[in-house]
Amino acid sequence: MSRAQALLEVHAAVVRAGPRVLVRELDLRVHAGQRWAVIGRNGAGKSTLLRLLAGLHAQQGARLSLAGQPMARLSPAQLAGRRAYMPSVPHDRFGITVLDAVMLGQREPDGARALEQLRRVDADALARRSLLGLSAGERQRVALAQVMAQGAALLLLDEPASFQDPRHQTAVAGMLRAQVPVDAPGALVCSAHDLNWVASLATHVLALLPDGGWRGGAAAEMLSAELLQQVYGCAWQRIPRDGRSDLWVALD
Repeated sequence: MSRAQALLEVHAAVVRAGPRVLVRELDLRVHAGQRWAVIGRNGAGKSTLLRLLAGLHAQQGARLSLAGQPMARLSPAQLAGRRAYMPSVPHDRFGITVLDAVMLGQREPDGARALEQLRRVDADALARRSLLGLSAGERQRVALAQVMAQGAALLLLDEPASFQDPRHQTAVAGMLRAQVPVDAPGALVCSAHDLNWVASLATHVLALLPDGGWRGGAAAEMLSAELLQQVYGCAWQRIPRDGRSDLWVALD
């Protein structure tokens, strides 16, 4: 695949919650080396949209393709090889060990490689623990290790920094930047509520507006006080910082 070809293409996607339209006629192209953050109010459709992008939600007339191939024609095994999806809250039913859970996501189970993914998210000390005995923050980092171990080029992550303390929020952003640098063959689409976390990570932003509209583009252009007020319904102040991403503060 050439770098000119998008890893993910979406045309005419409509996201609904029952009869209510959350996102209208979304057109999106995600290229290798891009890190997209999806932002919007609670209930704006971020999680439903990520499920649609992963092929886990009814496409409702949308046209989706992965690396130039229509998603609807790909088998579950082919999908798993091309994209990895992480929900905001994993639902576990069995008390298998953390290491075994990560290995389940690998095409060829490899304990050493699975342990390395756990180490990258500061969860290697949990390797022999039961999934059912983890805190919410620990379980979220294990879920990150699971999708990384899958080895897919496209990562679709629903709130990957949720439940994390400040140190781990920073560490997750750093790990994702290292996983998807600008010259990487892969790409990232994630949702998040923390605008400062988004500013530290994203190369591109997709903003979901309350009326079902949307805007997408380079993060430097999208992160503006005017647009953020449209998205969240409150005023914002930008605080510039030399050599680091700007800080954003909600004013009311």
